[in-house]
Amino acid sequence: MLEKKFMIFNSIGLSAVLFCFFKILCPSRLKIRYKIFPSHFDPVVYRKQNADLKRMSNKKLELHYNEFGLKEGRIADSISSRNQLVEHITKLKFASCLEIGPFDCPVLVGENVKYFDVISQEELIERANRIGRIDNLQNIPFIDFVSKEGRIDAISKKFDLILSCHAIEHQLDFIQHLNDVSHLLNQNGYYIVICPDKRYCFDHFIPETSIADLIAAHTTPLQSHSIKSVIEHRALTCHNDPARHWAGDHGYFKIDVERVKCAIEEYQKAKVDKQYIDVHSLQFTPKSFQENMEILYSMNFTDLVVEEIYPTIKNSLEFFAVLKKNQFS
Repeated sequence: MLEKKFMIFNSIGLSAVLFCFFKILCPSRLKIRYKIFPSHFDPVVYRKQNADLKRMSNKKLELHYNEFGLKEGRIADSISSRNQLVEHITKLKFASCLEIGPFDCPVLVGENVKYFDVISQEELIERANRIGRIDNLQNIPFIDFVSKEGRIDAISKKFDLILSCHAIEHQLDFIQHLNDVSHLLNQNGYYIVICPDKRYCFDHFIPETSIADLIAAHTTPLQSHSIKSVIEHRALTCHNDPARHWAGDHGYFKIDVERVKCAIEEYQKAKVDKQYIDVHSLQFTPKSFQENMEILYSMNFTDLVVEEIYPTIKNSLEFFAVLKKNQFS
């Protein structure tokens, strides 16, 4: 009996020694990461949303989702719409939030929310009137932080959560943007990205942004969008109806020489007048966004790690990414 107790004691002691040893060598791997956002795949939700799969086991459901459901745009999680995303964020009761570029349809509202944009509330109202978006004028919020150059790094306040909606694809330097956002986040803070999926919007025919594109833009930064981006946005885009794209109808792709000429003229004029042209410079799918983020994180270009990607649902054109500031950075 005494010998058995001694063996148990030795076993416990050895475990404690090994735990301390590994904690010293690689503390980050022993930290338990508590996830506050649900998984992008929930077999209960997947079974409930897809009556044809109700008799499958959880394991078979996951296999089906990975092989068929994902590309078919089937619902497999509790955050499949923008409203569900907002409801979940609201339930979490973050003390301080920042939304980037709300224009006339802010995603987040409440006393705990601040807003950033390149122009003030008054200027946003003028812009909305100018382009005929008059139905939501009352929704344009007061802009707490304004920077004509889009410099969010000038903000001194820290936040628990930052959100951008259809804004990240406009960034000139994706990597710098991530670092600027990280600088504004409290430790373990979240960056929520609502991003168009290039397959189901007007960017369909434009190639996906590669890791080489992102690193090149960071090492040789631009002050305005390149002529390449302006031509792509003005002359190489197609329709913006996600249901048609999901049905395989992307329109007929043909380069219109006149549209290309107009894009070049617009770019040249803006360069002379020192005016900003607002176009997409980045094109992502959920998969390419995650892969690029993982590469950038592994190479220490960013300390934001992908916690979840909620993929594009059938007949919609956007996906959601949850990025978390690494607690060990």
